[in-house]
Amino acid sequence: MQGKYAARLATFILTAHLGKVASVLSAEPGAARPAPGDPALRPADYQPSGDYYNWRRTGQPERPWFHKYDQNLVMKIFLAERTDEGRGCRVHLTFEQALEVIERLDRITCGAPKIVYLVGWQFNGHDSKYPAWSEVNHRLKRAQDPTTIESLKWLMREGRRHHTTVSLHINALDAYEDSPLWQDYLDKDIIAKGKSGAPLKGIVWNGQQSYPLSYAREWETGRAKRRIDGLLKMLPELREAHTIHIDAFHTYPPMPPAPPGERDQGFKGISPFLGYGPERECAAQRKTLRYFRDYGLDVTSEHSTGGKLDAFVGLQPMAWIYEPPAPDVPPSLYCGTPMKAESEIGTDPHRLPGLLEQFCLKAAPEIWANAWREANHDHPPQSADWQRVLQGNDSCLPLVWNTKPTLLAYSRGGYERKTWKLPVDWMRVRTVQITNVTVDSVTSAGTCTNAPSARNAVLSAAKALSRQRA
Repeated sequence: MQGKYAARLATFILTAHLGKVASVLSAEPGAARPAPGDPALRPADYQPSGDYYNWRRTGQPERPWFHKYDQNLVMKIFLAERTDEGRGCRVHLTFEQALEVIERLDRITCGAPKIVYLVGWQFNGHDSKYPAWSEVNHRLKRAQDPTTIESLKWLMREGRRHHTTVSLHINALDAYEDSPLWQDYLDKDIIAKGKSGAPLKGIVWNGQQSYPLSYAREWETGRAKRRIDGLLKMLPELREAHTIHIDAFHTYPPMPPAPPGERDQGFKGISPFLGYGPERECAAQRKTLRYFRDYGLDVTSEHSTGGKLDAFVGLQPMAWIYEPPAPDVPPSLYCGTPMKAESEIGTDPHRLPGLLEQFCLKAAPEIWANAWREANHDHPPQSADWQRVLQGNDSCLPLVWNTKPTLLAYSRGGYERKTWKLPVDWMRVRTVQITNVTVDSVTSAGTCTNAPSARNAVLSAAKALSRQRA
């Protein structure tokens, strides 16, 4: 492809017309697979298996993922944070404003499948009143809805119209003294305690003292099942989302040194009072992953290996901070995300600075590469394959999630002449539509017809856009 286009702030899509091929952009949020039975009806003392899963036997997850995480953009939107030692709240984005961000993200990502986890959706915002998950932050409500929970359900429904699965960011480790569950968890010895029985302090997060809890003790007392059941009863739409994110899911929580005499030297468990070692706590973490999966939810988490005894390969599909747990783990089994977006949204939710380029030069190429692996027996693209779609700060690649042949073309600085080798499915193309994409709009930039070949069709389209922007 030869031509000149400047795309520092915009990109354009080249769409091929092959006869009567449908022109609808669509994403696949994951096929609905109802969990067998209702986990909430199981006995109160029910516990899933905590056994280790050996992924090397099959190279597959224990149960199939509901989403292709390696071909999705997994992001977070920060809604609210607690202030005044947990008593107040600062709202960054309401549910309505979050949808506006989702709409902008959908534009600049050309309808790519996306998963968005909402941070600060509960009580007074991020990290507020854990371990409870039982209340939606009323400050995020839409005026026209009768309750805040209805506003959250509305956002989850509307997100699907923009190729986006909306779900929650939760915490299963930390506890705070202002939580409605604090006294019960303290009495049941779920809150970590030193050898004397005094609560063991964790990190002070945003001005408020946290206390880690024992995953194993929470399952033994039936409270882990109760907590998960309550969340799914309050928000059954999570079953349609098929995913949830657990923050700080550590086997080894970050903690300050214990007071003298409260922890034996060499003890690596969470609660010296209980004396449970990390293997027992890790087994309980696997129970949490499996129980959410019984409800039809994949569980993603903050780390793949950091702070964990087990990377949970085959039980956890994606990590926000991905550290490869082994050199041969395919991205379809375990991956990170190429475009987190949380900081850019926080900086400017209207302009989303830098995300368009990040998508064109990093995220879209990574999705393309993972789709390539899926189609080629998990063999990654070779350097020559990469050269056909990505050259320095220029890209021209297929949008693999689209239902008809579509190319994304982008250049950081623009160029006078450049040649791209086009995909095979463009060889018979005679008509090309050009669409200009910015954070504000998706607009038609014209149509090129009667081109003798795909190469010339794309060339004519690029020249047309160049003349338009000149």
